[in-house]
Amino acid sequence: MKMKFDKPGSEHQDEIRGKLEHWYNESAQLEDAKVTHFTPPGSGAVNETYLHEVTYRRNGQPASLDAVVRIQPATRNTPIPGVDVNQQAFVLSCLSRLADIPTPAVLWSEPDTRWLGRPFYVMERMRGEANFDAWDIPEDPVSLQSMYRQAIGMIARIHAVDWRRAGLEPLYSGSGDRSPLQAQLDAYRGHLDEASVDKTYPLLESALAYLQDNIPATSAPVLNWGDARIGNMLFDGCELTAVLDWEIAEITAREVDIGWFVFFERFFLEEGSDPRNGAMSQEDITTYYESQAGVKLANLDYFQRWAAFRLAVMRLRAGRFAIQSGAEPAASRVDEVNFGSIEMARVFGYPEPT
Repeated sequence: MKMKFDKPGSEHQDEIRGKLEHWYNESAQLEDAKVTHFTPPGSGAVNETYLHEVTYRRNGQPASLDAVVRIQPATRNTPIPGVDVNQQAFVLSCLSRLADIPTPAVLWSEPDTRWLGRPFYVMERMRGEANFDAWDIPEDPVSLQSMYRQAIGMIARIHAVDWRRAGLEPLYSGSGDRSPLQAQLDAYRGHLDEASVDKTYPLLESALAYLQDNIPATSAPVLNWGDARIGNMLFDGCELTAVLDWEIAEITAREVDIGWFVFFERFFLEEGSDPRNGAMSQEDITTYYESQAGVKLANLDYFQRWAAFRLAVMRLRAGRFAIQSGAEPAASRVDEVNFGSIEMARVFGYPEPT
């Protein structure tokens, strides 16, 4: 299943392009700046993002820049709760100082809302394509194996980052004896409550009760990418060139990332229309990760359930907001019956919602 969003209308897109062009001239002070090739990417479900080219004059000579602008969502009604582009820019700025992690450099961060009506940041456009979310996947199993090994090895490198030295302490949500996992469970309790004002969701309540009652002992906290999917990586041919989408990055047990990665591989293999000839199995993924990270993973069944529950909450939120906005009819049950809730039921062994 492709992770796509409805692209903004052309009038809104043209308005944003014009305002951004004005910002480049006035605030970024690029001489005679013109914004062209302004288009949203083909995938993504949370952020308002536009790829574009900026042409300008530098020391009297023509110059150009391939860039990406990411704007704070116009509403807090997003599938992922608490999206904050200022925090995203902070995380990317910290990561850009690390040679081993290929992330886009933040070129400008603009908290002032007078330009676009919302905060935003501009980052460099990285080389490569999001092959997996676009289902442009090599048919050659050797090439596909290579891409998976690069992806898993990259996650191991992310987990090896000295997050304190990198300045990423604000991503740590634990306190005292309360682990980051417990803090996140509490946060998702709040997200579920927020979405359950006039309706209850027994399947999600049951899943959350299981997660709260079976919290495992966790490994030492490491930098987690958060949305650890191969679809959030860019490849130039079969070469991994960038790691994108850090909006749910956190400092927590490494198994959170691996559980998310494995869960989504299972999800896409079950739901995808195209076979991944050569894709790695769960056992292959965990074994290769362990060889690269030099650690043994634990409790991955729990962390896959944690991943499935979080996706189900995100899809619940998306469904609720679609009904509230009129994009779905009032009688719709898309908040209860969607790919997230169905896959969560499968992972937990519950009857699938219908």
